[in-house]
Amino acid sequence: MVDGMTVEKWQHDTVKLLTDNGFELALIIRNGDEPKPYKSLSDKLLHYPYSRFLFRVWHRYWFKPEAKQTVPLPTQISPLHSAPVEMTIAPIHKGISTYFPDEDIEKIRSFGLDFILRFGFDIIRGDVLTSAKYGIWSFHHDDERVVRGGPPGFWEFMRDIPGNGVILQQLTDELDKGLILKRIQFDTVSYSYKYHLNRLLVESEFLPLQVAKDLIVNGKLEPQLSQSQAAIQHPPRNLQMLKYFWLCFWRKMKFHFRYFFRQEDWNVGYCKKPAADFINCDNKDSLEIKWLKPSKSDYFADPFVISNDKDTYLFFEWFSNKNGKADLAVAKKSENFEIYHKITDFQEHRSYPFVFDYQGEIYCIPEANRTNKVTLFRFIDDKESKCGMHLQFDCDLLQGCFVDSTLHRHSDGKWYLFTTPQSKPHTHLMVFVADDLRGPYKPHFNNYVKVDCGNSRPAGKVLKIDNELVRPAQNSTRHYGESITLNKIIQLNEYQYIEESIKEIKPDPKWTYNQGIHTLNSDGCMTVFDAKKFTFTWQGFLQQVRQK
Repeated sequence: MVDGMTVEKWQHDTVKLLTDNGFELALIIRNGDEPKPYKSLSDKLLHYPYSRFLFRVWHRYWFKPEAKQTVPLPTQISPLHSAPVEMTIAPIHKGISTYFPDEDIEKIRSFGLDFILRFGFDIIRGDVLTSAKYGIWSFHHDDERVVRGGPPGFWEFMRDIPGNGVILQQLTDELDKGLILKRIQFDTVSYSYKYHLNRLLVESEFLPLQVAKDLIVNGKLEPQLSQSQAAIQHPPRNLQMLKYFWLCFWRKMKFHFRYFFRQEDWNVGYCKKPAADFINCDNKDSLEIKWLKPSKSDYFADPFVISNDKDTYLFFEWFSNKNGKADLAVAKKSENFEIYHKITDFQEHRSYPFVFDYQGEIYCIPEANRTNKVTLFRFIDDKESKCGMHLQFDCDLLQGCFVDSTLHRHSDGKWYLFTTPQSKPHTHLMVFVADDLRGPYKPHFNNYVKVDCGNSRPAGKVLKIDNELVRPAQNSTRHYGESITLNKIIQLNEYQYIEESIKEIKPDPKWTYNQGIHTLNSDGCMTVFDAKKFTFTWQGFLQQVRQK
């Protein structure tokens, strides 16, 4: 459903994503509203909505996100299917609602459509809502439980709401209270509404494709009826727009100040308790937590722990502000975790040393997105070798820029690689599947399997707690590494992935490092984690300047 044969770029790309994946665009329903009668200049001046003058001028002439640029909607999108039929309908308007003539509804039904995507018309009501098998699907670029109405993403920005939901809904007669087909969550970009809205539009384009794939696997939709009582919002008035302009300036200044003068300082803590004890303990002091001791110009993060018959090894990222990159390091139980051995010296940055044992060997998959691949290494601890402890190349698992790749061998014998793309590291969770450790790894049938700034990016290995599989994930809603969300895995196979958030782990306010926590791991006897504080160092400042 469109208002014309030109659409916004994000709408075009949403349709193209469907047709590129084998879905057929069979019908284009074009709005045939008669043009409104010409108004004289005096009539326009008399009835102009002056209370929203600033918004209307700004939105029409200055506010131009890339995703909202208009492009033609091709009539031949997929070479596998014939050109779609174009149908022009003159709707019937009753107040704020739009209804379709009965004969047009019957004609739509004759196409046997599975679903209709709404990118045009006004508020649609009536029998047309059931003219396709699975109804009319429509985007709402807000969390309808918080904000109904519009403009999309605007009031989250204005009110500094940390998260901005997006829903794909099946329309009902209730305004912005449809049947929720899919809900995703982004962090709010508080310093630029233009960037924030562009991101909402572009990164939600995959939603109809994902719901359609769910439909193929499950054979049915299981939507949830929205119970929202949120007030319906309207475009801002002039005073609100003046506040908007001030917020854009002030928050941009604050963002750059924090970028240069407030750096993250991470450290690794550990306790000799299993993960369940750490997770369920309200008084962390009782766990006798100990901390590693980095120098002032460095920080430690991303810890993993693993034991074998030789020793217990604590792997972690060793970041140097002076060098502007990190290497991987190991501390050993036999040395009371007091000596730190660097085991890599790559030119590129290395972090998140995911370690696991398989067939008597210890393997490591470091995060190294700048190499444009995910690589498997063997960990070697040979005291007689000149290299001592080091990583030995085994094979490349994936090509592409991915961060914090986490491998899990499931009960079905398959290997599942959880990861996030570097371009969308905090929100878009992907899974790749293989029958063998070394691959080949194929994309999960329904990637992205999850989009949520609060619990997508991996935060450690999949844990087994009370006979349940639990996947730790980073919560970066307000800032990077704010807390850890624990997700119980309900269903995992190469076609479906379902998990449920069960608990949030926050840093203890009494810790020196009490501003964030984003990695948690355990070997069954010992639990390791990292936590952060904000600080200022001249080396960190210079590093930020170099990056900028």
